[in-house]
Amino acid sequence: MRAFSTPLLAALLAAAVTPAFAAAAPAHKAAAARPATTATGVTGDVRCLMTMIAVGQDKTRTQAAQVGVYFFYGRINERAPGFDLASAMKAEAPKLDGPALQAELKRCGPMVATASQGLQSAVAALRPPGAVAAPPAAAPAPVAPAPAPTPK
Repeated sequence: MRAFSTPLLAALLAAAVTPAFAAAAPAHKAAAARPATTATGVTGDVRCLMTMIAVGQDKTRTQAAQVGVYFFYGRINERAPGFDLASAMKAEAPKLDGPALQAELKRCGPMVATASQGLQSAVAALRPPGAVAAPPAAAPAPVAPAPAPTPK
C-alpha cells in the first residue's frame, strides 16, 4: 500500500486543473463514459478531504481549498469520532487518479460552496438593517521607535 505523500498530491493536482470548485469537463471521452463512483458517508468525506488537499497545492486556490479541508475534517470528526483518518487516506489515495479527482471535485465543491454561503448569510443576518459590511481592517501603523533618553 502506498503512503499518501506530497508527490502524490502534486500528481493528483496536475491531473485536475480546474477553477476552484467549478465543474470541469472530463479529461477525456473514456472518463465521461465511465459512471462516477460515488462514495458515501465517512469514506466520501475522506475522498473530499483529500481532493481539497490536492486542490490546495495550487497556490491560486489555497484559501478555497483550506475552507474545504476544514469543512470535511469537521464532518469526519462529527460522523465518526476516533476515526483512523490516516489509514483511510492511505486506502483511498491509490483510487484518486485524475478522472476520479475531477469527479470528486464536482461532487465535493458544491457542498463547500453551499456551506460557505450559508455561513455568510448567517453572519450578514447579524448586522442591523441597512448596515454595510465593514471594510477590511487596515494594517496597523508601524510603531515609531521610542525617543532616546536625554542625558541629565
